[in-house]
Amino acid sequence: MGKNILILEGSPRSNGNSDMLAEAFATGARAKGYDVSVIKVPGYKVNGCFACGMCWSMGTPCVQSDDMEKIFPEIEQADMIVFASPLYFFSWPTQIKSVIDRLYPYALEKSERSVAGKECALLLSAATDVQEEAKGMLESYRILAEYMHWHSVGEVAAYGVDKKGDVRNTAYLEQAQEVGSRYIFRRIREEVFLPDLFLLSFYQ
Repeated sequence: MGKNILILEGSPRSNGNSDMLAEAFATGARAKGYDVSVIKVPGYKVNGCFACGMCWSMGTPCVQSDDMEKIFPEIEQADMIVFASPLYFFSWPTQIKSVIDRLYPYALEKSERSVAGKECALLLSAATDVQEEAKGMLESYRILAEYMHWHSVGEVAAYGVDKKGDVRNTAYLEQAQEVGSRYIFRRIREEVFLPDLFLLSFYQ
């Protein structure tokens, strides 16, 4: 049952609110015996997509030589991808957006390795308490999941958390931990063939 979960932390501010959400998620997942690895994306040098059209031309997803070469294998090996990121000016921070853009080769028909069928989740922190201002990022995540043929198991959007550590004073950490546990139960239910009626009531 050793499922692998990869958390991509996108905040340039180390140990900030989105990182704390990621830690809570990981706590829930590890408590159920799953392997969780974390990549702190701002610590990697990842260029944006050059739109060169050379995907897979050298037997790898991208012809660029940067730290995305370290992230590609982690993406391929993971059963689940978790995006933990703050909201920056209504969207993703530059660092994690570059990683997202570089996933494009896997969506091509000529892709040599499939990453379809994975599960994913979003852990979002926002200084604003106006939920409409995070709509663009939420929709971006949902479209990405659909485009990559991934199944989203949950979203936690923590609003009104500005200063480092503000999320500690909210219920959002508990929600993130619960989403991690929900993923675990979802996988178990598939393996032990629990009745559909129970599954629907458990996961709604």
